[in-house]
Parts: sequence; C-alpha cells; structure tokens
Amino acid sequence: MKNINYLKTLTLVGLLAIGAVACKKTDSSSFLDKTDVGQLNEATVFADSLLTFRFLTGIYTGLAGTYYLDNGLTGGGLWSYSDASDDSDIVWSGATAQIAPAFNSATFQSQADFSRFKNHWNNCYNNIRRVNVFLANVDRSPISAARRATLKLEARFLRAYYYWHLLRNYSGVPVIGDKVYAITDDFGLARSTFAETVNYVVSELDACAALPVTTQIEDFGRPTKGAALGLKSKVLLLAASPLFNGQNPGTGANKNLAGYENLDNNRWKLAADAAKAVMDMGIYNLVKDNTTAPGYGYYQMMITRNTPEHIFQVMKSTNRWYEGFLLPVSRGGQAYSYPTQELVDTYPMKNGKNIKEAGSGYVEADMYKDRDPRFYYSILYDGSLWLNNTTNTKTVVNLYANAPGDGLGTSGSTKTGYLYRKFCHEGAGGNFGISNNIGLVAIRYAEILLNYAEALNEFSGPSTEVYQAVEQIRERAGLVPFQLPSQLSKEQMREVIRNERRVELTYEEAIRFFDIKRWKLAETLINGPANGMRWTRSGSTVTGARFSFETRRFTNPQMYYFPIPQSEINKSTVLIQNPGW
Repeated sequence: MKNINYLKTLTLVGLLAIGAVACKKTDSSSFLDKTDVGQLNEATVFADSLLTFRFLTGIYTGLAGTYYLDNGLTGGGLWSYSDASDDSDIVWSGATAQIAPAFNSATFQSQADFSRFKNHWNNCYNNIRRVNVFLANVDRSPISAARRATLKLEARFLRAYYYWHLLRNYSGVPVIGDKVYAITDDFGLARSTFAETVNYVVSELDACAALPVTTQIEDFGRPTKGAALGLKSKVLLLAASPLFNGQNPGTGANKNLAGYENLDNNRWKLAADAAKAVMDMGIYNLVKDNTTAPGYGYYQMMITRNTPEHIFQVMKSTNRWYEGFLLPVSRGGQAYSYPTQELVDTYPMKNGKNIKEAGSGYVEADMYKDRDPRFYYSILYDGSLWLNNTTNTKTVVNLYANAPGDGLGTSGSTKTGYLYRKFCHEGAGGNFGISNNIGLVAIRYAEILLNYAEALNEFSGPSTEVYQAVEQIRERAGLVPFQLPSQLSKEQMREVIRNERRVELTYEEAIRFFDIKRWKLAETLINGPANGMRWTRSGSTVTGARFSFETRRFTNPQMYYFPIPQSEINKSTVLIQNPGW
C-alpha cells in the first residue's frame, strides 16, 4: 500500500500544534508553542515529557483535516461534506478542487484518484501511524505511569476517530492494529471486512470508556468516557443503517467489504444501547433557555465553548473563524456557503407543524414568519438583522436579487438567496466584534438523543422512550407545543426523527450528508434540481420566486462510497476497490 509505505518514512516535522488543543495541565501556553523538531528522532522525543505531549498534540491537530475531509482547514476544504448534501452549496473561486462540486456534478465518478480522496486517506493513515508510534514509545517517557495510562487511552480514542472517518467514507479498510511499519517491512495489507472494521473500532472505544468522566478546563478538548461512548453510538448507528446492514451494493469479493452480508435488526438494538449508555451517565444535558427568547438555549450552545451539551469538540483557537467564513461581505465575512430552499422548507412553524400541514399558518409570500426558532439561529435570509460595524447596531441584511454587496447574483455572495449564521456570535462580524471560542462540534448530546430515538424506533417502534428523546429537543427549540401527535406509526416517527436530525444538526460534522447515504436515499434527495429563493424589489413591491440554481447528479450506486485512491490500488495485489470504481 503506497500510503503506508509513505507513512513509514515520515519525520516528526509538522507534528506540533499551534493553539489546536489544550493539552497541558501546568503550562498550556508553553506546551502549545511551536518548536522545530524536524531533526529529532523518536528516542529524543520520548525521553522528554514536553516533547512527548507535543507529539500527541500533533495527532489532535490532524482531526481538523478529517472533519472537513480535506487536509485541513485551509486549501478549500471547508464544509465539503455538507455542501454535497441537499442542504447547501458552496461559492469560492477555488471550489472546483473540492468534494462538493465534484460530487454534485458527478464528475468524480471517473476520478478514483481525485486529490481530495487521497488527502483524506493519507491524513487518516498518517495519524493512525502516529498513534502507533506514540503507543510504542510513550512508556519510555518520564511522564508518570498514571498519566501515561490516560494518554494511551486518548491516543487510542484518536485512532478510533480516524478509523471512524475512514469507515463512513470507504467502508471496510485495512486495520493495522498497533503495528508500526519499518522501511523493510512487507505491508501488502488487504482490507478488513466492514464487520471487522466496525468490531475493531467498537472494541477500542470500549477500552477508551476507562477515560476520565470529566476534564479540567485546561484539558478541554481531550476525549472523555462520554466521548468514547458517544463515538461508539455513531459507529453502531452507521452499522445498523440500510446501506451497510445487509443492503450494500457490493458483489463478489467486495460484498462483505462494503457492509454486512446479512440483514440483522438487532444491530439497531446495539446502536440504541450505545446511545443509552451516554444518556445514563447523567452528566450531559441540552442547553435550555426559552425565557430570554424562544430557543435561545440552542443559540447559546452554538457560541459557548464548554457546556453540558458538548461531548467532544475538535478544537480551534479563539477567533472569528465561523463569522469570517459564513457571514455576508457587508459584515466582514466571505459568504462561502449557503443553504438551499429545501433546507429552509424543512424547518417547521413555531407551533411545531410542518409547513404543508393543515393549521400550520404557513404563507408562501411571508415564509419567514413564525418559523421554528432554530431557523432564525441558523440561517440568514433577505431581511435578517445582523450587527453592522459602521453603526454598531443590527441592520438589515439585503439578500434580494442584485442588492448592493450581498444580494443574490452579486459577485462573491449567495447564489441561493440564503447564508448560514449557525455558530456565529451575534456580537461579531467576520473582522470585528467579539471573538468566538467555540470549537468544531463533533459530538453533542442532542445528536445522542436522536441516535437513540432513531435506533430504538427502528428496532421496536415508537415507544414512550422514543417520544421523550425527540420531544426534549423540540422543547429546547422553543416549539409551542413541542409534543408530537400520539400514536404515530413506525414509519411516521421515522420521518419525524429524520426531519429533526436535519433541522437540529444542520451544518454539523456533515451529518446530513452521511445520513442521506446511510439511509440509501441519495438517488432521491440529491439527484435533481437544487433550489433557492429569488426576491425582487420594485419600489415598495417585493415578490419572491423559487428557482433552480443547480442540478445535483447522484446517478450511480458507486457514489455511496468514496473510492480508495487508485494509486493505492495500483501498488497492491490484495487491495480491492469499492463497488463500481
């Protein structure tokens, strides 16, 4: 395998983080200082406690690259997953190199060696090898035995996290275990089956459940017991889902690589139990505040670094990172990503009813009135208010067609009539105001509740426990009433849960993109027109019309899986490519 060969020869260059994660209890600022260790060997690094910590920090740093598929938070990799779903799209002059444009146009069907696939594959295996180097050497360090034991569990969690990203993109992958390959080794590794890969990741996370239940503030960003159990919940939910649970498109040699060969409903039970284990810890809760304003707790969760809802975050430094990328040009942002009308239509009314439901109160000409409060905390629409640096007050954001600066059709702005504001602080713009210290949210309690509701509903139908899990989220959102209709069927509850996942978790860790794939709904949901809203103004007259800005083309089952980089296949006699590639 080429990339494992490549990884064997890596030096320690680039393993240090700058402000990526708080990882030292006594002097975190000195710990995060950049130091050139390019010429240091393993013996030197692991003989020094500070360098040992820094080596592990470098592995944390790589998480950001997996979070957005590409090789980091720069180079055009931002939000590539989400913008390849039916929720949003991306605008940027360099976007043609990203996953989203290639996926949406189906051009990557003939590009099994597409650079973004290679970046992701290499980033994951690079860091898996780093973990193995760490585990093989950390006992040589002067760090205390108790601290080393915890650091080993952290490293194993990080390794499981990298395998998780490989699993959901490629299905079964080569599982290396603890081995550190030397330059003389023969490492023609075959792929492990999907089941073997899942079992390995789950077993590692079970071991990582011995991590501390909580961390000190200076250690925030390190995994805990809840993070291990939460990631296990995500892995088992994926494994129970239609794409992998006996319904994968693989044939012959890659049938058991692409998923389980048999359908087993009990896999939903395992997923439900994993989510329930997090819930039963009793330390996580939804951030609630419907007194300040309906759904205000949802907003507070999005701008606060450490809350009882956050289970694991990929850390970043305190800055205006979200504001700089998401907000409109008039607010100092770059307007890189924008929601679709399909996503907007998903938000119910504040009375909890779907916009097409009788009695909802929805009016097409006044479509932004009386919507789910989460809509207002997630999306900027024509007429939204946002802080203006010139006046230091909130003023209208004009996204109507050809509005100066930010309008639909103007250079560098939205092409759907919408922009995101999720995770943006209302007291900031892209280059002014409050610095936001939220990280990249990877696991939070609301997702665990929805994982539990989905898995339990699929296993045994809409029980009281399913209702309670979903209604907690709707109540926090500020819906009145938040209760669901009684006696929903399993199929009806399935649609409720899927809609809640889309609304509650929009633009988080590309959950929607992977949900669509694991449910095997991509041919329906991302294979056709993607729509926006064009508002036009003539004097005091405002008119709106839906319009198609792009045709999405999920045209082949092969697109459910990313291809293993062709360069890897070419260099191996045992590595089997994914179905259709």
